[in-house]
Amino acid sequence: MENDVVFARYYNLSLRYLSYRPRSDKEVLDYLREKQKKTPNLTDEIVYKIRGKLQEYKFINDSEFTKFWVEQRTKFKNKPIRVIKYELKQKGIDHELIDEVLANTDSKDLDVKSARKLASKKMDFYRNLDPKKRREKVINHLLRKGFNFDVVKNVVID
Repeated sequence: MENDVVFARYYNLSLRYLSYRPRSDKEVLDYLREKQKKTPNLTDEIVYKIRGKLQEYKFINDSEFTKFWVEQRTKFKNKPIRVIKYELKQKGIDHELIDEVLANTDSKDLDVKSARKLASKKMDFYRNLDPKKRREKVINHLLRKGFNFDVVKNVVID
């Protein structure tokens, strides 16, 4: 009976954790492992049972999470694909799954769009500088953000 209470409590906490944004399987597992350190009643068996139920109801789906992450990071954060790949690896997503999701997108085109958005913001920010200095600052900013030089050259220099 006590296991059922522990399961229900941490299942509901996991649902709350998932309510803020989609999470990868590894993120949920790390969250439950952190809870497990503080709660001796939360056994490995209960943790895997919670993950199984979350996966069964499609609250955890690494494929959908990867698509969501790529879309959000390119659209709202203007991140280059290289940085997004790194972030996804940090979140425990398989390299094959990342490549599969990115195969459906034109990563070069996404990088150029993101770089253009960032460049226009920075050009506006440095509007009081002379054009050469402003261009130099924008190029350095884009390179620091993780865009490769070919993309930066295509966006700023051309």
